Amino acid sequence: MYLSDVFKYTQGLGQKGHQIGRKVGDAIELLTLGMVDLDENLRKFLIIEDGVEGATTAKHKVEFSFYNHENGLPTKRSEDLFGLIECKKVGVEQTVKSNFKEWKEKNENKKDFNLTQGYSFTISPSDTNFKWQIIALSTSENENNLKIVATKKENNLADENSVFNFSCKQDSQILIALDIDNNLYVLGSNEHLSSIEKSLKKCVIIQIEKVANDNIIQINVNESLPGPQTPEKAKQASFVSLDVRKKVLGQFDKSDDKSFISILVIGEASHWEEKSRSMIRLCNDYNLIIPDKILVYLFSKFEEKFRGNSQNKITKTNYKISKDVRELVTEIIEHFNKKILYDMETENFVQFKYQNIDNSNRLIVEEMN
Repeated sequence: MYLSDVFKYTQGLGQKGHQIGRKVGDAIELLTLGMVDLDENLRKFLIIEDGVEGATTAKHKVEFSFYNHENGLPTKRSEDLFGLIECKKVGVEQTVKSNFKEWKEKNENKKDFNLTQGYSFTISPSDTNFKWQIIALSTSENENNLKIVATKKENNLADENSVFNFSCKQDSQILIALDIDNNLYVLGSNEHLSSIEKSLKKCVIIQIEKVANDNIIQINVNESLPGPQTPEKAKQASFVSLDVRKKVLGQFDKSDDKSFISILVIGEASHWEEKSRSMIRLCNDYNLIIPDKILVYLFSKFEEKFRGNSQNKITKTNYKISKDVRELVTEIIEHFNKKILYDMETENFVQFKYQNIDNSNRLIVEEMN
């Protein structure tokens, strides 16, 4: 598991995790809806944000469901349901480093940060032989007020390339990142993770919480974790598939009867460990991934077109009412030659298609060339 490239991009937007996380989820839904919309026959059977009923009588809210018609309209009756698509994403969770909590609770550190001896940590002993120390400097003597030192643990020495000085304003942050090739990066407040070419394995965020008289009074140190909520998301999606399949087909197990299929579309797939993937493979007919680079491209194109209002435009409602949004989503899909959805099982790109087989409406997942 590693931190998604979506996180590399969105972390620089300066928003709280839950805020930008919702927008990533909306982006996944927009692209999925755009792929459904490519087949005008399939679109006729679509209901958005419907509560589909399971064998337990529970109603499950799914993003997209497909029903047979009555009087030219989808019926929303369980016996007429022939497909559903759920969208899930599990972003990076930023949480206070556990040993930073312990550091703050020590009596000698219950004072302004610039009056302490500094805070030390390692990113991971298995990944790097460097120990990091964060020290606040006296600004009456120094142009910079924060020093970060990386020392080699075997000899406790630092060379000149491992000492970083920053002039920090309140609410600014310093980033210490480790990529998948174990290269280390220290980035200042005007630098972004997106400048790092490789995917990230770890990231520590030093947040400057309070500055007074040019002295750093309070900091917070967070670490970024790759999707600890993934097992719960996998359980939720799996139960929906099982419950609804039992209601529609009379059985929990997947079968060759494709008169009803359940599809899960996920984003930031690098956060899904193998046990979660095994769970959804067992329960869903298809598990599709939207690659990180496509989500990043969507955000950049929306920002380019809509500027400051770009994120507000990323909703299914705006897709429905705004021609500009629909056209942009289609443009993004065409930019990637419609290769938006990647099948976890076959490792091929796929698209949605409508077919009528023996007078039965079907949602088909078709491999692309």
